[in-house]
Amino acid sequence: MSRLLSIGVFLFVLARVHGQEQFGLANSNYAGTDAVPLNPARMATQWSWMDIRIVGAGASIWNDHVSIRGKERALLGETRESLRTADGDRFSFSESMRDGLRHGFVNAHVAAPAVSLVLGRSSIGASVRTRAAVSLTGIGPDLARFAYNGLSYRPQWGHRYRDDHVRIAAAAWTEFAATYARLLVARDHTLISGGITGKYLLAHGGAGLALTDLDYIVQDTALAVVRSVSGRYGIATPAVDAGRGFGADIGVVYERTLEEADGYVPHGTCDPMPYAFRLGVSLLDIGGMRFKDPMAGTFDAGTATYPDYTAIEPGDAEGVDSLLAASLSSFRRSHVFKMGLPTAVSVQYDQRLADHVYAAVDVVQNVAFGEGHRLRRPNTVAVVPRYERQRVELAVPVVFHEYDLLRPAAGVMLRLNNIVVGSDDLLSLLARRSARGADLYFRIKWTVFRSPACRGKKARVRHAGDRQALPCVLPE
Repeated sequence: MSRLLSIGVFLFVLARVHGQEQFGLANSNYAGTDAVPLNPARMATQWSWMDIRIVGAGASIWNDHVSIRGKERALLGETRESLRTADGDRFSFSESMRDGLRHGFVNAHVAAPAVSLVLGRSSIGASVRTRAAVSLTGIGPDLARFAYNGLSYRPQWGHRYRDDHVRIAAAAWTEFAATYARLLVARDHTLISGGITGKYLLAHGGAGLALTDLDYIVQDTALAVVRSVSGRYGIATPAVDAGRGFGADIGVVYERTLEEADGYVPHGTCDPMPYAFRLGVSLLDIGGMRFKDPMAGTFDAGTATYPDYTAIEPGDAEGVDSLLAASLSSFRRSHVFKMGLPTAVSVQYDQRLADHVYAAVDVVQNVAFGEGHRLRRPNTVAVVPRYERQRVELAVPVVFHEYDLLRPAAGVMLRLNNIVVGSDDLLSLLARRSARGADLYFRIKWTVFRSPACRGKKARVRHAGDRQALPCVLPE
């Protein structure tokens, strides 16, 4: 039954998928509103004069402990057969037996309308999106095996285990964001832009558990002993307005142009300024949320004995709170529960290889710190070759989660005018291999590629090595 439930959750996620970073799309010169979450400065020199996102949605899921594969077909093929035949036993699960800490992440959102608009050297944007995230980090391999197999996992009975940095966090919120970007320098073959996004956060719920020490023994089905445990927890009951908060992104971009950029104004000419390479650095998701009326507390306790742990059923948030208060000798209830956003530093490099052909390398490094509750972003490296034209684009991202170079994820992104579908992790679903995650996303947009002053005017044909960027509004 638990396996069928796992499959159901997996399929539920696949039906609503969108990636955390969308590397296949975010590097595009025509990404518009979808480039802003990775670096708000990208908006200053976007190649589309105005980009409007109508709707988008999805999620991504990844972990490094449990994998799933089809017994006879690729995962998507087995999923189709399972739905057709109502046979949930077409999948096999396996868990990692290696040493080292375990990680798991789920990210999902509904992308409501958004807009980005170039106004000369300045650009403005606004967006609304609802996000949900779960992060599990610092999970020891023995604790992970208990979580997967249950406390009835006999090979680990009678052994003493210790974990000292377990972090489990989950939250859902809607963010109302406004972005401002500006082209700061346009000189010789150099463009430098800066941008910032401010976010107002409306929290819808959250939960967090941060353990600084966990020393425990599972003796058998009738006895579990926690020799020492310390940490903090918080639970906010789901609600439309469960709390409030603020956040921000900030970034800079340097572009080495193929033409002299003296006096260049984005969309002051009728075609974009080409570049040899582009380098961006950004700090993402600074800030957090404070929840209203939470159930929260801290604890630093000695031995706690659970003689019949299989009969413990907390039931709901109040049950969890009561269980901790009754079980732990040093429990202090708190009325404060804060959740930090998944803060990260990102570096993006994009290299022009030939006309319409580019290759990008992106690095996202989590910078979550402290002993409080904070969502964690996965550490990620992505290599993204792409073929790009104004109304069609194809990218093939190869993504390495948590810097695991031996287990890459491969995806694809296709943009046909204003329709975008893509994935940063598609190969594991199509090939006969174990899947540790899944990722899909889509966008429906309305893009105005040229400014009103350039409508009806023919774009100039550019060649690599051109020395001037000639405004099409000047008389010949």
